[in-house]
Amino acid sequence: MSLSGSLYAAASGLSATQGMARVTSGNVANAMTPGYVRREAILVSSALGTGGVHIGEIRREVDAALVRMSRNENSKMAEYQALHEGLRDYTVFLGDPSSESSLNGKFSEFNSSLTTLVNLPSSMGAQQGAVFAAEDLANSIRETSNRLAGVRNDLDMEIRYEIADLNESLYKLHDYNQRLSDFEPGSLEAAGYHDQVDQVLDQISGIADIRVTYNADGWVNVYTTGGAALLEGDRVHDVTFEAGDGTIMAGDNEITPNKDGVRGIQHGSLAGLTTLKRDTVPKFQLQLDEFARGLIQSFEAADSTLAAGQAGLFTDNGFAFDAANLDGLASRLRVNDAVHAGAGGSPWLIRDGLGATAPGAASDSTQIQSFIDALGGALGADPATGIHPDVTLGQYMSEMVTSQGTETSRAERSYNAAKSAAEVVQASRLNVEGVNIDEEMQRLLLIEQSFAANSKMLTAVAEMLDTLLAAV
Repeated sequence: MSLSGSLYAAASGLSATQGMARVTSGNVANAMTPGYVRREAILVSSALGTGGVHIGEIRREVDAALVRMSRNENSKMAEYQALHEGLRDYTVFLGDPSSESSLNGKFSEFNSSLTTLVNLPSSMGAQQGAVFAAEDLANSIRETSNRLAGVRNDLDMEIRYEIADLNESLYKLHDYNQRLSDFEPGSLEAAGYHDQVDQVLDQISGIADIRVTYNADGWVNVYTTGGAALLEGDRVHDVTFEAGDGTIMAGDNEITPNKDGVRGIQHGSLAGLTTLKRDTVPKFQLQLDEFARGLIQSFEAADSTLAAGQAGLFTDNGFAFDAANLDGLASRLRVNDAVHAGAGGSPWLIRDGLGATAPGAASDSTQIQSFIDALGGALGADPATGIHPDVTLGQYMSEMVTSQGTETSRAERSYNAAKSAAEVVQASRLNVEGVNIDEEMQRLLLIEQSFAANSKMLTAVAEMLDTLLAAV
C-alpha cells in the first residue's frame, strides 16, 4: 500500500471510529429513554483500491416478528383490561350475594319481613316493616339500574376518548410520512424518526389491533386486522362513533369490533369497550329488568283483590305491568303509594290486598301467604339473561348477583393472563431492542483502541514522509 493510501486508510478509520463512538455513546445516554431502540454503526469498505472504510448505515436492532407479536399481545391485554375495569366498580357496588347490603340481602330481608307478617298479621309494626323492606328492595334495584346506566354513559365517553386518541395518532403518522424525505436513509436522524413511528404504532395497538405495511417510499400504512384502511400514505380514514347503535366507522368502512361481515377490529381497548356496550351491559340490564318484572307480575297475580289493570304492591312508576314497556323497568320500580303511610296510604293493605276497600279480619294471613307463595314460583326469565327460566323469584336475585360477579371475575382472570403474556413478549422485545450498558462500554473500549491504532498509523506515515522529505 502506498503512503497516500495508508494515509487515507488511517484518516477514514479515524472518521469511522468517531461516528461509531457517537452512536455507542448515544446508546448509553438513551439506555433508559422509553421507546429508544439500540443503534449499531455498520462499516463498509470505501471505493475499490482506496483501502478505507466508512459508516454505511445506522441500523436499528429490531426483530419484526417480535414487534408484531408484542403489539398483538398488547391489543389483547388492553381489550381485557377494558372489560375488567368497566365492570369492576359496578360489581363492587352490586355486593357479595351473602352480604346484607347487597341486592340479595335486601331481598332476603323483604322475604323475612313477609314471614314475620304472616305470623303477626294484626301487628301494625309488622305491616310497616314489610312495607319498608319492600321499599328498600325497590330502592336498591333502582340504584343498581341507575349505576348500570352510569356505566353505559361512561362507556360511550370512553369510546369517544379512545377514538379521539386513535385519530390523533393516525394524523401523527401522517405527519411523519410527510417528513420522511427530510431524513437521509440510514442516518441517526432517520433512526430517531423510526423510533417515533414505532412508539405511535405501539400506542395504536393498545386501542385497536392493527396490521402495518410500508410502501416503496418508506411511508407507513395502517390497517385493521380485517383489512380496513386507517392510514394509507397521505390519507387518513377518520374513525367515527355512532353512540346510538355502537357503530364504528373508518372513513366509509365499518370497523365495529367482532361484528359479522365487517373488516373490523378484534382486540384492543375499543373491542373491550364495545363488548361491554353491546353485550355485557345490556345483558345485566335485562337481568335487572326481568327481576323487576317478576316482582310486579308475581305480586299482581297473587293479589286476589286487584281488578284488571290495577297496580299491585310493586309498580312501574305507580302503574301496573306493561309488557310493551319492559326496557329500563328496574329503574322505574316503585312500591305502591297505597301502602305507604307517609304518602297517605294504608299499611294494612299489604295484609288484605292492594285492591281491598276496607280492613279485613286482623288475624287473616291468607293474602300474605299468597304473596310468600308467589316468591316460590318460577320466574320464567328471558333466555338472554343466561339464567334458567325455572329459577324461582326467590332464587333469582342470588343467581343474578352470582352471574354478574362471575362475569367480572372471568374478565379479571383473562386480563391477568393477557397481561402476563404481553409482559413476556415485551421482555423479549426489550432484550433485542434495549441497550445493555456493559456491552456498550466494552464496545467503547474497542472503539478507543481502534482510534488509537489509526492515530499511530497517521503518526507513522507522517514520520515516513518527513524522513523522505529530509532526504531530498
